[in-house]
Amino acid sequence: MIRATYELKDDRYVYIKVRGHAEFGEYGRDLICASVSSIMFGFMNALDELDEDIEIKQLKNEIVISSRSDLEKVQDYFRLVVMQLKTIEESYGDFIKVERK
Repeated sequence: MIRATYELKDDRYVYIKVRGHAEFGEYGRDLICASVSSIMFGFMNALDELDEDIEIKQLKNEIVISSRSDLEKVQDYFRLVVMQLKTIEESYGDFIKVERK
């Protein structure tokens, strides 16, 4: 299962962590994993374009993105990513969980 956790502090996104494998399909052909990966890599690429206080850790089976930025664009990106992940969860809740910490 993919687990996505995020934290809001004073209505500002502090981090998002996505880890695990959906196990929806065979490895390399898992549509849920591919969807989540696409969302997260797009997010990381968008953040790379900004000169902000953002830390990105890409580990085996885990991505952690932390931010101390108050830039509204960064916060909008976080909101969009959480919304996209929750949309996947609505249809495939047995394979992905999105939780606020």
